Amino acid sequence: MDRTEILILILSLLLFARLVWEALRARKDRKAVSHVVYVNGTRGKSTVTRMIAAGLSAGGHRVLCKTTGTLPIAIHPNGRQELIERKAPANIREQLTYLHKAAKEQADILVIECMALQPEYQRVSGRDMLACDVGVITNARLDHMDVMGQTREEILTCLMEMLPKDGKIFTAERDFPAMLEKKARELGSALTITDPASVEDIPGAMELDFPENVALALAVCQGLGVDRPTAFEGIRHFVRDPFALSVFSGKNLTFVNALSANDVSSTQMIYEKTRGPAEEELVILINNRGDRPARARDMARLCRVMQPKRIWLLGDEQQALSRLCRRAAPEADIQGFQRAEQIPLESQAPRLILAVGNIKNEGMRLVERAQRELQEKPVMKEAEKSRVQ
Repeated sequence: MDRTEILILILSLLLFARLVWEALRARKDRKAVSHVVYVNGTRGKSTVTRMIAAGLSAGGHRVLCKTTGTLPIAIHPNGRQELIERKAPANIREQLTYLHKAAKEQADILVIECMALQPEYQRVSGRDMLACDVGVITNARLDHMDVMGQTREEILTCLMEMLPKDGKIFTAERDFPAMLEKKARELGSALTITDPASVEDIPGAMELDFPENVALALAVCQGLGVDRPTAFEGIRHFVRDPFALSVFSGKNLTFVNALSANDVSSTQMIYEKTRGPAEEELVILINNRGDRPARARDMARLCRVMQPKRIWLLGDEQQALSRLCRRAAPEADIQGFQRAEQIPLESQAPRLILAVGNIKNEGMRLVERAQRELQEKPVMKEAEKSRVQ
């Protein structure tokens, strides 16, 4: 063999040795952790992950929680939050780092949000790398259709790839019970499909977050042995994602940060929960990323469905997005902005700004500005609160 072949052989052996060491360490770390709760779904993953961790912690468990929502963050058993700094693009091998941290910090439960999109990565990360024994699916909605599927059924099939064998499955997705039951039987796992109405009797639950999320988190905590009142007391104080769904009010203005809820159905649900009187003017503000063309098409479809009075554009590729929106909502007044500081956060008449698309870059700056200049208010409408009062 020449030098090049020898070098390739040595590098290959070193890589193989590293992979074997990594697999052995992961197996050892997994044995040190009693449960791995793996949270997947189209929307609400970060929120539900944090809720579950809070409920389990209230029940006396040592929990390490990791979310990858607007910002990748780990919450350690002592409550310390760690902003995860990445030196390279996100990679599912990061999950092993936090399995190791959970074992090192003597956590008995790791609650971790799924990072994967492709079915094979879902399967590898959930079953092979983390060996999760509790699988959670929040919902299956139309998003990431380029890699996950063109229908909700196909997307749910993709999401189910991470579910555990001989474990427990919890989901708030109620539209496809037959598919879920069939998958649970194949895996030999117990299935719980939660009902949002089940939390109507809990004071404060309906205005805390979407009842689907609260009911799901409660069910997981109860499934792992934490009683319902104790779990909800923890969930009630859960630490929200820094840029999660939020609502702010100003002069004749409601500003809805739905920048992380970027599929049509989720955004419509948010609008129904936050809309005001009939005379209120609807503005859809789209923060666009040039590397997400599918998301831009989804936001144009949202405009077609909702037919807002105005469409405001932030971010990249505004000319192309403007053409899509013009075809979708020909009567809307379309205006582009270069910076978050240029967005009007007051109005002469009642106005709701529904900010959608993507949280990155100008989106984050816009939410930070709303936090400084406007008053935050509960996400749920007063009418919903009254149902449990």
